[in-house]
Amino acid sequence: MSSMQAQTTTSAGQDKSGEIRLVDVAKKFGNAYAVQNINLTIPHGSYCCLLGPSGCGKTTILRMIAGHETPTSGQIYIGNEMVVGKSPVERGTAMMFQSYALFPHLTIADNVGFYLKMRGVGKAERRERVEEMLARVQLDQFRNRMPAQLSGGQQQRVALARSLITNPKVLLLDEPLSALDEFLRLRMRGELRKLQTELGITFVHVTHTQPEAIALADMVVVMDTGRIDQADTAETIFDRPKTPYVARFMGGQNVLTGVVEGRTGDLLRLRSADGATFEVAADGVAATVGQPVSVAIRRDHVSLAKQGQDGAAKGVNEIAGVVSAIEYQGSYVKVTLDIANGHFVANVSDRAYAKDKVVPGDHAVARWSATDVHTLAKVDTGAAADFDFDSSS
Repeated sequence: MSSMQAQTTTSAGQDKSGEIRLVDVAKKFGNAYAVQNINLTIPHGSYCCLLGPSGCGKTTILRMIAGHETPTSGQIYIGNEMVVGKSPVERGTAMMFQSYALFPHLTIADNVGFYLKMRGVGKAERRERVEEMLARVQLDQFRNRMPAQLSGGQQQRVALARSLITNPKVLLLDEPLSALDEFLRLRMRGELRKLQTELGITFVHVTHTQPEAIALADMVVVMDTGRIDQADTAETIFDRPKTPYVARFMGGQNVLTGVVEGRTGDLLRLRSADGATFEVAADGVAATVGQPVSVAIRRDHVSLAKQGQDGAAKGVNEIAGVVSAIEYQGSYVKVTLDIANGHFVANVSDRAYAKDKVVPGDHAVARWSATDVHTLAKVDTGAAADFDFDSSS
């Protein structure tokens, strides 16, 4: 049995759960709240991504879980233990920083074994565990090199090995891929996911990059100005957002608003301010005639056809506009239409686009099926930032 396995086994009598619970957590800096009314449960052994734009509070939450910040109010539990006031060592957490924070004067082996040395682990055991961890991250051949002699991706793996060597219940990652180039970032996120699956511990990963969260996470937590807007699986967050903010921030969705004109069973008929009509399943939204409702339509579920200059949306689930931008994305073409109240995007397959090409200035109509429309739980106020994202990134 390896020393890493032995340590896990001998600790089995203790609470080794990496479940994280935040209960009514708030954090103020001066008179301003960084986060407020945060209630969140991250299951043991899951890969959770905290996602949102800069300043939304995601790093503050990570630092409070780690013990580097103290909540102004509320409780944080890891397993069954309330950890507010406890040190990171007592919490069973380890944190990997965005900058990696490697010691430039220490070898790779000494960097990885640093925390073990600080905790008084004997030299022989420390060497054995360092060798195991370096082999796990495929850096054993570089044990005697200095950090400056490694590439960015290799330095990241050193920082990851140093964080994991203490066998934490929870690994906290603060934008760990942001300093890497695109090719290396794609490769390293695959390695992160593989490592988390092998270890079976809880990973909490802060990012502002939507494709990163979708590719990695069992659970995505989308944040906006210090609060959680939606927490769910990556698939649900992307395909069935609850709010206009999440639909826009995650991308791949168009948001439209209309007033309810009628209802047949679970099917709502909406009319927009410019006269277009939509049909959509209510999805549990208790809407009545005259009430505004916002819906989301996936860009890749939209078809596009060129029209004459007097063209207008005549059918249900159609919207007309003027082509304002064309972006070739390889397997599809992103076509942006200027419409009455903003813009509407269709991600058209390369083959479909080749059959009916449009260029900026052309009039076109976008169409979709009622089954491809998703009713949002909140009405779009138009106050949200106009985020844009392509899932191919």
